[in-house]
Amino acid sequence: MEKEQTLLSGDIKKTYVSYLIPTIVGMLTNSIYCIVDVMFVGLCIGAQGLAAFNIAMPVYTIYSSLGLMLGVGGAVTISVLIGKGKKEQVSQVLTMTVLCSALIGILMSAYGLLFPDAFARMLGASPELLQGVKDYLQPLHCVALIYILNCTMQVIIRADYNPKLVMCAAVCGNATNILFDWLFVSVFQWGLFGAAAATALGPCVAMSIWIFHYLLKKNTFKFTKSFWDLSLFQRIIKNGAGTFILELSLGCVVIFFNIVLLDVSGQDAVAVFAIISNIAYVGKGIFNGISQAAQPMLSVNYGARKIKRVQATLRTALICALIFSLGCYLLILIFPRPIIGFFINSSDAGLIDHGVWAARIYFISFVFTAVNTVLMYYFQSVESIKVTTMIALMRGLIFILLGLAVFPKFLGELGVWLTITFAEATTLLITLPIRRRLDRMLVSESIE
Repeated sequence: MEKEQTLLSGDIKKTYVSYLIPTIVGMLTNSIYCIVDVMFVGLCIGAQGLAAFNIAMPVYTIYSSLGLMLGVGGAVTISVLIGKGKKEQVSQVLTMTVLCSALIGILMSAYGLLFPDAFARMLGASPELLQGVKDYLQPLHCVALIYILNCTMQVIIRADYNPKLVMCAAVCGNATNILFDWLFVSVFQWGLFGAAAATALGPCVAMSIWIFHYLLKKNTFKFTKSFWDLSLFQRIIKNGAGTFILELSLGCVVIFFNIVLLDVSGQDAVAVFAIISNIAYVGKGIFNGISQAAQPMLSVNYGARKIKRVQATLRTALICALIFSLGCYLLILIFPRPIIGFFINSSDAGLIDHGVWAARIYFISFVFTAVNTVLMYYFQSVESIKVTTMIALMRGLIFILLGLAVFPKFLGELGVWLTITFAEATTLLITLPIRRRLDRMLVSESIE
């Protein structure tokens, strides 16, 4: 009750920071291990390894999209129910969310292990890169259940007033990944299989930590044997649909970019995109952290109809996202060569030059991405399902496909790198008036 009251009546900035810091630390360590993955693959295996690695990358978005759909959908539903005082339904939502996540993990693991060639080709593997992609995917398919369940539970446990435990699990899991990346790839020289095996160990360690939330009975959300409720299950899926579409579309975008870049510029451009997309993953992970830290406050206060607190929380999250996005782009503008060169052997000067040029163009999109990410989580947190889905489709798929279909024909490779900026900026122009209308509607319903 005390923790719930903090969300409903505590100082907004202090409460937000108490969620933000552990969430950002967890996201940062996650991003660091992704960078380390790329670094070891680039330095120890080379451009062909980077190309195969980038082809396989969408497997993470497939797994995380499923896990986060249920995690975010369940967390939003639980938080709104708490705000409305309907705590008897919280146990049903929690149980359905976890069981569904586990079932999906088992099914994905079975498909990947039984049909490895089909899975690799689905991701866009060419005959030359097929074996490398399969080598990378094999360990990940083995831990699909744990990976997906980990994505779900980190959101649920954060909403259950324990963001610090989520941070500890993420830090330990990602540190394990980094250590074994060095051991498997650099020392044992296991190549792409070794890089993936190190990644597979991370969620196993994280799971062994966050499970203490329940073993030590720190949880306020309880499991129940009598859990099934069709209307609540549909609500979970609807509330998580925006995250699912956006996360899944990120994997599709990697595939689309790889196909277009191979056609326009060749394998070196795909290797450059592997580096850029992983640097972008760091920034986007922080944007997600900034947004996810706000979710419990947004949803609980929305459920309680304390709309002024909802709007104040949104403003705080937007300011944080804007400051971070501008800082990131300045770093890219000022230090592009050291950043790109970190992932490529210094003897390959041409590839470094290629990456510097592409990064300066691609990362123009970051400010728009930051605002769109926070706004999408805002709409999701207040159960504005249609708007959330629309934003996810526009920025994650529709405008990207449009940009890739049109811009490269006139601008060549430059058009590919400008596509993300086009998609994010266009989405923001459409979203801002919708946000103003929703704010007016919520204020008119406020109890304050």
